Amino acid sequence: MGYSQKKKEQKKKATQPKLISAVRSNWKQIWPVLLFVLGFVVLMVLFYAFWLSDYSKNNFQPFVVSVNAGISSFILNLFGMKTMTIDGTIVASRFSVSIARGCDAMEAMALFGSALLAFPAKWKFKLIGFFTGIAILIALNILRIISLFLTGLYFPTVFEFMHVEVWQALFIIFALGLWIFWIKWTKKEISHVA
Repeated sequence: MGYSQKKKEQKKKATQPKLISAVRSNWKQIWPVLLFVLGFVVLMVLFYAFWLSDYSKNNFQPFVVSVNAGISSFILNLFGMKTMTIDGTIVASRFSVSIARGCDAMEAMALFGSALLAFPAKWKFKLIGFFTGIAILIALNILRIISLFLTGLYFPTVFEFMHVEVWQALFIIFALGLWIFWIKWTKKEISHVA
C-alpha cells in the first residue's frame, strides 16, 4: 500500500466516528418528533375508526348532538328565547337550528386530544391538559351553537358565513392555540419543579 493510499485510509477512519456521531446526534433530535407524529397519527386513526363506525353513527353521535342541543337550548332559555329541542334541533317560533355531525366539536377535540397525548410530557400534565382542554372546547362549542342560533335569528343573511367560514376556522385555530398554550404551561411547570 502506497503512502497516499495509507493517508486516504487514515482520513476515512478518522471521519467515520464523526459521521456516526453526527448520525446519532441527528437521530436523537429526530426520534422524539417521529414518536410524536406516529402517536398522533395512530390516535387519529383510532378516533376515526370509532367515529365512522356504525355504533358511533347510530348511538354515540346522536347522543352527543342531543346533549349539545339540550345544553344550548337550556342556556338560551335562561335569556328568554323560549326554545325546545327535537332530535338535535333547537326550535323557536321564528328560527330553528339543527346540530349535525361536525357541529359537535368532536373532530377538533380529537385533534387537540391526540396532539396532547402524543406529545412527550409527564402523564400528570397530559391528564390535566386533556380534561381541562376538552372542557374548554365543549364550552366553546356551546357558545358557538348559541351564537349561531342568535345569528340565524337576528342576522339570517350572515348565518352561513358565520357557520362555515368563521366558526370552523376559529374552532381549529382555538384548539391549536390551546395545545400550544398547554405545551408552554407544561414546560413552565417542569422548570418550576426542577
